[in-house]
Amino acid sequence: MLSIVKSISLQGLQGYLVSTQVDISSGLPNFEIVGLPDTIVKESKERIKTAIKNSGLEFLSRKIVVNLSPANIKKEGSMFDLPITVGILIANGDIVNKYLDDYLQNTVIIGELSLNGNIEKINGVLPMCIEAKKLGIKRIILPKSNAIEASFISGIDILPVSNLLEIIEFFNGNFIIEKIDSSNTNIQFSSHYNFDFCEVKGQESAKRALEVAAAGGHNCLLIGSPGSGKTMLAKRLPSILPDISFDESLEVTKIHSICGLTSEKNPLILTRPFRSPHHTITHSSLVGGGLIPKPRRN
Repeated sequence: MLSIVKSISLQGLQGYLVSTQVDISSGLPNFEIVGLPDTIVKESKERIKTAIKNSGLEFLSRKIVVNLSPANIKKEGSMFDLPITVGILIANGDIVNKYLDDYLQNTVIIGELSLNGNIEKINGVLPMCIEAKKLGIKRIILPKSNAIEASFISGIDILPVSNLLEIIEFFNGNFIIEKIDSSNTNIQFSSHYNFDFCEVKGQESAKRALEVAAAGGHNCLLIGSPGSGKTMLAKRLPSILPDISFDESLEVTKIHSICGLTSEKNPLILTRPFRSPHHTITHSSLVGGGLIPKPRRN
């Protein structure tokens, strides 16, 4: 039997829709994932098998083929654990609902599975939700620990789940997942910084130049001998910049989300960011690289 579940992945800062196609048939027992999966995706086979068994369900030894479409884009990350599992359970007959196909047409499922069936937090949920909304998706099922981060995106239903049994009972019509209300109406942007521009004594010319740059949104290059106060002034520049807007905050938080640097309780970045790379940094270290370029943690 064939089942199709929609998921979403990231390429850089942008998301794209992934169709998780699962086919279960008779033949020699085998579990294969195709569609350019990376090592993390390939390892999901063992997590899925064990999670299904530890959730009290039977994992039959049959021929299972999973295709992650589009197959010409490399897939990476653990967010495919849950959609693959749901696809297997639908194809195996553990999830039965006559309205299921229509419901899944406008639903995206993401999440990492632990061996006991719990659904763990994943990185990059915010840009995934933004992209799902752009694509016209009506709802997204995701880990409960990512719910607050996803709730800043209005116009899409956020359905958080804690374990595999919850989502099985939900699709079978025996459990209701409570939607998370949008949180972007109660945001209080902060103007508190660790370093404040008012702490600088002297340096009148440099301070005047930075004030002009901050007011007009200009670039500014500080040149001087070591110890003259260039870094000290630059660290304090964000404290005189205009407060960050909601759209700017989302853009900054997207980067932190992909890197796994957001807080579960307060995931939205509410202040202007400041980065201080060393002057000896290489081009590769500054820009990043790899087969699939993405923001770096360091």
